[in-house]
Amino acid sequence: MIQIPKDLVGYHAHVKLRMCEMYGFVIDKKRPFGCDDTLQTMHCLEVVLTGSIDVWYGGHVQHLKAGDIQFRRRGNYQIFPSDDYTSMLIFMENEFVDYFLDSHVPEFRQEKSSDDVLPFIFKRSEFITANIAQAIHHILHPQEYSRCIVKFITHQVLLQILSNDSSKTFVSFLKHMVSENKIDLAYFMEQNFNRQLSLQDMAKLTGRSVSAFKKEFTERFNTTPVKWQINRRLEYAAYQLKNSSHPVSAIAYSSGFENISHFSKVYKQKFGAPPSCARNHQVLS
Repeated sequence: MIQIPKDLVGYHAHVKLRMCEMYGFVIDKKRPFGCDDTLQTMHCLEVVLTGSIDVWYGGHVQHLKAGDIQFRRRGNYQIFPSDDYTSMLIFMENEFVDYFLDSHVPEFRQEKSSDDVLPFIFKRSEFITANIAQAIHHILHPQEYSRCIVKFITHQVLLQILSNDSSKTFVSFLKHMVSENKIDLAYFMEQNFNRQLSLQDMAKLTGRSVSAFKKEFTERFNTTPVKWQINRRLEYAAYQLKNSSHPVSAIAYSSGFENISHFSKVYKQKFGAPPSCARNHQVLS
C-alpha cells in the first residue's frame, strides 16, 4: 500500500508550491508508483506523458494513455501503470479549487449528484501542452520563482478546460469534488486503520473538521481515534500471526506499526505475551 503524495516525495522530482498546500511531481518510469491499494490524500491533476495507466475507483476502471489528463478527488484507488509510463502530477487541496471556482464561476449552482463521481478525463490542447512543458521544466529544474509559476500554470490549465466546457460538466465535477460529503467513520477506519494518517488527515478525508471528527468518533466508539487505531492494528496483527507464515516484522509493518520495538511492547500489553509467542504456539500446534 502507498499513500500519495507523501510516499512520492523521496523518489520523484517535485516542488511544494508556495503559499498553499500544493505539490507538483514528475514521475520517472524508473521509479513507478503503481499499487493495488493507494490512498490519495489530496485532489490530483494527472497528465500522462508516455505509456498508459489504469485507474480503478469504486468498481470502475479508466484507461489513460499519453496525452490524456485526469482530475480525481482524494480517496482510495488502484493504480496500474505500464512499464513506459511517465506523468506530471499536481496535488491540491479544496482551497485552491474553491478559489478557482469563486474567481470564474461564482454564481454556478449544480443539481444534486451522486456521491460516487468518477474522475474527470479530458484531452490536451496546444495551449495546455505548452503550459505543461513549462511546468515540467520548473519541477525538474526549480528556480527562484518556479513554485509560483507551476501554481499559475495549474490555474491556466483549469481555465483552458473551463473555457471549452459548454456543458458545465467540468464545473459540476469540481463543485462535487470540494463538497466534502461526510464519509461513514466505521467504513473509513476499517479501510485505513493500518495507514500512517494523522488526526488532521483522518478528519479531512472524512469531510470533517478535526474537532468534529474527534467528538463524533468518541461518541460513536467510546474511545479516541488513536486508541481505536492501535487496538485494531493489534487485532489484525494477532490474526496474521496465527494464520500466516509471514515474518513478525512484515506483519508489524502491514498492520501499521513502523517501529518493531513499539509493536512488541503494545502487543504484550494487550495479549500478555510478545508476538513471537503467538507464532511459537502456532508451530507447536
